Parts: sequence; C-alpha cells; structure tokens
Amino acid sequence: MVRERDMDASGDGRLDNPVRLVVVDVDGCLTPGEGQPWNWKALSYVAQLNREARHNPQMPTVTLCTGRQEPYVEVLMQAIDAHLPAIYENGGGLYFPQEYRFAENPLITPEMREALGEVKAALRREIVETGRGYFQPGKEVSLTLYPTNHTAVHELYRIAIEVLTAHQAHYTAQASVSCVDILPQGVDKCSGVKWLSDETGISLAQIGGIGDSTSDLKFLLLVGHSAAPANATDEVKAAVGYVSSYEDGDGVVDILRQWAG
Repeated sequence: MVRERDMDASGDGRLDNPVRLVVVDVDGCLTPGEGQPWNWKALSYVAQLNREARHNPQMPTVTLCTGRQEPYVEVLMQAIDAHLPAIYENGGGLYFPQEYRFAENPLITPEMREALGEVKAALRREIVETGRGYFQPGKEVSLTLYPTNHTAVHELYRIAIEVLTAHQAHYTAQASVSCVDILPQGVDKCSGVKWLSDETGISLAQIGGIGDSTSDLKFLLLVGHSAAPANATDEVKAAVGYVSSYEDGDGVVDILRQWAG
C-alpha cells in the first residue's frame, strides 16, 4: 500500500515528484545479507532498469547506500550496471563508476583520521582480544564490528560507546541487525544521501530510499519516497511510505515496479 505522504496532492495515487534516483541498502534489501547467495533474478531486473534509465528519463536509476566497503560496492555496482555514484561505508565515501573515481566525505577531518587508529586499537583490546567480536576487513574511514557466537550486538554496542566516551573520540557508534558501525561524527547514510543529491543534482524530493534496518531510518526519513521489504524491522515498516509483501531482493523488485510505473 502506498501511504499518503508518497501520493500526489490530488489523491489520484500518482507519486508527487516522480522518483528519478533510488538508493538501496544492500544487506537485507538488495541481497539476503552477509554470507548469503545473491538473488540473481533481482540483480538482473535492477541492471535492466538501469540500462533503460540511461535512455529514458522517466525511468528511475538505481544505486547503493550501504555500510559495505568500497571494493564490495564496486563489484555489486557492476552487477546492477549502475552509472550514478554509490554511497559506501555509511556515507564515508562515494564511488563514481563512470569516472572510476572515489571520494572521501568532506566532513571527515585530519583529526578524525588520526583518531581512528586509536579507536581501533582500543576496540581491539576490549572486543577482539576478549573474544567478543571481530572487525570486518577493508574499511578506510570507519569500522564495523561483528559479534562472536556468544555475544549479542547490543553488548558490542555498549562496549563501543564506553570506549568512544573514554577516548573522547570524534566518532559515534550505531547498531544494526547484525553489527556495530563506528562512524566519524556527522557521517552517516543521511549525510551521504545529501552529498549524493548535491553531486547528481537530483533533489531529495525525487529520490527514493529502500532500507530494512533502524539505522536506515536516517536516510529513509530524508528522501521524498521511502519503502521497505517484508523483512524490515517493525520500526522501519511504520515509518516508510510503502512496505512490500516480499523479502529482500524480491521486495526491492516489487518496490521498483511501483515507482517505475
């Protein structure tokens, strides 16, 4: 069901400000999640939509907005044949596929970069060396911690907050369904989408967002149109304009069909 805030003021069911660009979270949306096989049928649909959008301005273009590191995003962007910039590391950077260029969020200061090493060392002592969790490799401007089998995400989050508070670091922690992200202050998916809007010249009102986790709400509440697959958290489902009856990749395809008309 399309909710009132995503409808045309006339009430005829057409979207006010048609969706020109869709930013999609990866784990739990475009893909089933970490370590799970890709839904090739869904990826193929998105790739075809992106190819059509190159020649038809009425079709929305699809890109990514994820906490994943750049190399993974680069590969997935190839799989969906995307041509507009993608957000990686929760807004820490933009990947420009047409130019094959990478940009670090201008909000990240030299002090933040210097502090990241100290924060990682402290988290290693408190979490990794105690067997509570481990780092996801490959991050450049942020950190991601996954819990071990006998540790819960909320426990990692609590420890991370304690470490950041003790070090008075220029970093914040946010928890998702499966991990804890350590991000530079002011850098998140919300600031990433604002940056993407500036870079592409596409207004926030004409951007659609698809997410499944509470951490996605920051950008879902920012954009003009929002949606979630059936596996999204209840909080996300209550906040977005459309909830698909299908999960992850199949849900994304259903949402894109709604927005593509």
